[in-house]
Amino acid sequence: MTVRVDQKTIFSERLKRIQSGKQYEHADVIGHATQKRYNRIFGKKNQKPKRTFADKMMVLIAFLCGMSSVLVGRVAYFHLAQLDGLPPAFYDLGARGMVLFSFVLAMVLVVIFHLSNRARIQALIVGCVVMHYGEAAVASNAPEFWSHLFSAEYAATMAEQGRDYRLTPTG
Repeated sequence: MTVRVDQKTIFSERLKRIQSGKQYEHADVIGHATQKRYNRIFGKKNQKPKRTFADKMMVLIAFLCGMSSVLVGRVAYFHLAQLDGLPPAFYDLGARGMVLFSFVLAMVLVVIFHLSNRARIQALIVGCVVMHYGEAAVASNAPEFWSHLFSAEYAATMAEQGRDYRLTPTG
């Protein structure tokens, strides 16, 4: 038994319902309300945004900010520890003083450069870790620059620690 569907009458009945304000949509027909509900759940607004070139550059800036915060924190604490007349507790900080200076500077850079999303914070932390553990490699490859930032003894000590990481033209 075949059921014949008269499309013209179905369409005209649907138009009458729409015009009377009583819109009823069948399950197999997608109407405006169904489309609105679908867009609210799965629409363009709810998709994960694509990373733009500016976002990628901000991740690089966050990495460099992490490296520079550790370097500036280390330099600041090193030179402040050379001064006389500060409280004895300041001199007892040691590496914790450098971490404290670096943390404060990193948080200031987060605020200044708006580095407060997940990818940028991760890049900032990676930059801090790279500079913290890579200081010996930098000091061994650029000892004259390091001796300008720190004392000659400290630069020589760090260069000696990083002698395995020295870059040479021969490889």
